[in-house]
Amino acid sequence: MKPRIALFYMTLFSIFLLAGCKKEVDYGELTSLADDKIQQAVKLTENLSCNDLKECRIDTLYYTYVPVHPSFEQAYNKLIAEAADLKERAQKVYKGPIVYNTSPAENYLPPHFGIRCIAGKVKVASARDLELPEINQRLNELLPKMTTFFNDVPCTDPSKWHIAPFRKDCEFISILYTDKENFAEFGNMAEQYNHLDHAKRVLDKSLNCPDKNDKPAKGVVCENGKPIVTY
Repeated sequence: MKPRIALFYMTLFSIFLLAGCKKEVDYGELTSLADDKIQQAVKLTENLSCNDLKECRIDTLYYTYVPVHPSFEQAYNKLIAEAADLKERAQKVYKGPIVYNTSPAENYLPPHFGIRCIAGKVKVASARDLELPEINQRLNELLPKMTTFFNDVPCTDPSKWHIAPFRKDCEFISILYTDKENFAEFGNMAEQYNHLDHAKRVLDKSLNCPDKNDKPAKGVVCENGKPIVTY
């Protein structure tokens, strides 16, 4: 009986040993699984027909915008929730050095211009997806709004005013800005303008503009409560 008892305990010990040696899921594996879930979610959004356009909503998904339709929204939300859970687990097991992200552009998303039917598919449009007439119309609407956005703010200290350069065809335009409660609105318009202007320069081959501003702004002064650009 003793050899049988010894064999029993050796087998039991081996089972516990193998259980204790079970491989831990590491940061890289969890991150990879999370990325795979995100890719699956994106794939759900890629083949919508233009007939589905009106029922779609726009979602911001980490590094892109996607159109989400009710027909797959439940599956989409499930994948996103699973990806978020995997990323959270990955952070908990991370054992590498602390990395401080000093790049504000890493997770930056350019402005979008709504859901469109492009090449027979539903897509969240960027400035590059627009045609030149619409780009010109939007630029012409944005510029006066940006130029007059801070007109109600009195200028008492020129050091609190700053100059933002923009392009109007081949002309360099200096727009003055300062702190204001709804400053984000100006920032959103400025982002849209810059992306639209870049898209225009790609499409409009007739533009042959110099890259350098021959008369750059030097500073700001206050005159009669108004900010004035100096050259």
